[in-house]
Amino acid sequence: MFKKLFLLLLFFIVASPVHAASWPPEVKPEQGKASGSFTQAAGAAGQACTMMYTFTFWNVGETGGRDYGNTTFTAETTCTGSSKPDLETLQGVFSGGPNGKVTVAGFVFNLVNGTYFVTTDAKGKTHQFSVENPEIFSRYRWSMDESIPIPEIKEGKYEVETFGNTRFNDLYGQVEVNIPNPDGTYDEEAWNLAKIDMELPTGTRIKVSEKSGLMLALPNQTSINVGPETELILVSPDPQKSVIQLLYGELKANVQKMMKDGSIQVEMSQAVAGIKGTQFILNETKTESSIRVTEGTVKFTSKSTGKLVDVSKGESVTATSQGLSEKTMFDPVAEEKKWQELSDNFKKTNTAISGNNKNIYIVVGIVFAAAIVGFLILKVRKTK
Repeated sequence: MFKKLFLLLLFFIVASPVHAASWPPEVKPEQGKASGSFTQAAGAAGQACTMMYTFTFWNVGETGGRDYGNTTFTAETTCTGSSKPDLETLQGVFSGGPNGKVTVAGFVFNLVNGTYFVTTDAKGKTHQFSVENPEIFSRYRWSMDESIPIPEIKEGKYEVETFGNTRFNDLYGQVEVNIPNPDGTYDEEAWNLAKIDMELPTGTRIKVSEKSGLMLALPNQTSINVGPETELILVSPDPQKSVIQLLYGELKANVQKMMKDGSIQVEMSQAVAGIKGTQFILNETKTESSIRVTEGTVKFTSKSTGKLVDVSKGESVTATSQGLSEKTMFDPVAEEKKWQELSDNFKKTNTAISGNNKNIYIVVGIVFAAAIVGFLILKVRKTK
C-alpha cells in the first residue's frame, strides 16, 4: 500500500542537466545527508500522514567515478491510527556537484547551490529537503572557471588543505606567522617570529610589522615581496592556481617566471586579481582594493558588481563597494624604484648580519689567542 502511495505522491516532474565529465582536482569526495518532511491527507479515510525523507549521497556523485553516484533514499511514513511507521528504502543515483540531481525510481530531486533538494509533486506543490552539511559543496569550486572559495576566519577556524609548501626567501624586521592547528583552528596567542627555513603550509597567516618586509617563494616559482604593515593568508599554494588573501597592506608579485600553465589569484575585500606572466602591486585598506601594474596585464574583477577590466602597464584601478574606478596612470619606473628600496633592505640586513658574525668571530679569536698566551706564560713561570 505504501509503495503505491509513495509513488503517487512523488510524481515529480522537475529535471536538470547532468554535469560535465570531471571536477577540478582539489575537489575531494565527502558524504552528505539531506532530509525533509511534510504532512498530507491520504487513503480512503483521509488519514493525515507525515512523511520523512532522508538522502545519503556523495558530493562528487557519479561524475566522481567509482561508487560515488550511489544514493540511499529512505522514506518513513506515519499515519494517524497506525501503530508503527511504514519504512521503505530505495537506491538511486546522484549526478554530483552543488546543482546536481538525485534520481530515485524514475523521480528527480534537484539540488540547489549545495544547500537543499527541491521537487514538485503532481499537484504542483514544491517540497524541499535541506542538506545538513552544505560545506561539502561550499568549500570547493566546481568549475575551473570559478574562483577557489576563500574560507572566512570565524571564531578562529580555518579549513586546512594540503598541496605543498611556500617558503620565505628572505625577511627583515619583525615578521610573524600563525599556522593553523591540525583541526583547522587558530590560536591567536600562537603568533611566532618567522624564520627563513620554516615551511608555510596552507592556511598560514603572515603579519609584517612596521619597518619590516619579506620575500615569499611559492611552489609555482612566483616570488612575492610583502611590504610593511601587511597581513595575508596563504589560501592555496596549488602550483596550477595559487591563491593568496590580502587582508590589508601592500605586496608586489613577480609572476614572470611562473611554471607552465600556472596562475595566481589574489583575493581582496573589494576585488579579485587574476594574474599570469606579469608584475603588479596590490594595496588593501579593508574598504578599498587597488592595483598598479608595472609589467604585462592583469584581470581585475569587482566583487560588488562582477565587472572585469584588463589593467596594463602604467595603469591603476581601485575597487570599492560601489564598483571599479576609472583607470588612472602612474609611473611604473618610480614604482619599481620604491620596491627596489625594499629589496635593498634585505641586502643591508644580510650584510649587517654577516658583518656582525665576522666581528664575533674576530673577538672570539682574539680571546682564544689571549687565553693560550696567558696559559703559556703561566707554564713558563712555574717551570722557572
